[in-house]
Amino acid sequence: MKALVLLVTVSLSTAAFAFEGTWTASRDDARNNRIYLQMTRGRSHNMGHAMSLDAFTGLTDAQIDADTATPVAFAMRREAGDLNFQGTFRKGEGAGQFTFTAKPAFLESVRALGVDVDRRKHVRGETQDELLYALAACDVSVAFIQSMIAEGYRVTLDDYLTMRIFDITPEFIHEMRDLGFAKISHDELVACKIHGVTPSYVRDMREQGWDLSLDDYEANRIHGVTPEFSAQMRKLGFSDLSRDDLLAFRIHGVTGEFIHEMRDLGYDLSADDLISARIHGVTPEFIKEVREAGYAKVPFNKLLALRMSGFDTRSLGKVY
Repeated sequence: MKALVLLVTVSLSTAAFAFEGTWTASRDDARNNRIYLQMTRGRSHNMGHAMSLDAFTGLTDAQIDADTATPVAFAMRREAGDLNFQGTFRKGEGAGQFTFTAKPAFLESVRALGVDVDRRKHVRGETQDELLYALAACDVSVAFIQSMIAEGYRVTLDDYLTMRIFDITPEFIHEMRDLGFAKISHDELVACKIHGVTPSYVRDMREQGWDLSLDDYEANRIHGVTPEFSAQMRKLGFSDLSRDDLLAFRIHGVTGEFIHEMRDLGYDLSADDLISARIHGVTPEFIKEVREAGYAKVPFNKLLALRMSGFDTRSLGKVY
């Protein structure tokens, strides 16, 4: 009987086995109630997230901001498993070790929702504990999956994990749908979060007259076409620019500063000429070099031809 009890105890202990790793953390300067937590296991398993302090038990602002190295022991309790941290914090920076204890029963709860929990493991070659670790670290819960299913997103467990990482919420989905993106996919929702296509961005762009497709809004954000940039170009006299023109300005570096510098040198150029100037290197610096070489008021088309031909100021006497 004693041997049987010992065997059962060992089996249970193995089922709840916690693997280990190291962590570092730093205060999020932009949002003081958050820390950026980086967890590492071995040489190739790294995971980092910005997390609210509310996600932890046993960790205080006083410990994080202590002037001297202060020992800490705090935890993060998740449905998929528990993470326990030990280490030190000093002046907003921390480091130490962590252990993870998996809760395998969570996967049965996910299966009951009709989600395939084994596909990710097969594709990535993960163990069950590694899968549960990823789900716990990103706080994928039954309630979260249910909320996404309620919004019409029956996707893979990997997709739910990605949606959670990028903070896809029912509120965000509703706002995007209210803006006219009724059939927005889960991949598009994630892309919006990655590139900063927020409801406020879409509304601000529409106030500037830009009622675009979702793909166009994403391309705008990637290249920095903002409502502020659009308004600046209009103040500079470019009131009839197309969305492609604005995008080309951003891609090739046609800024307000560049336009002002060119005008100060006597070149009040069209949108197409400004783009050509940036592409071929007709810069204020180049124009000043030409003038210093003794050639004033060179027409823009000749400056452009020089640049396109590869000539520099030392060759001017041969071509002008």
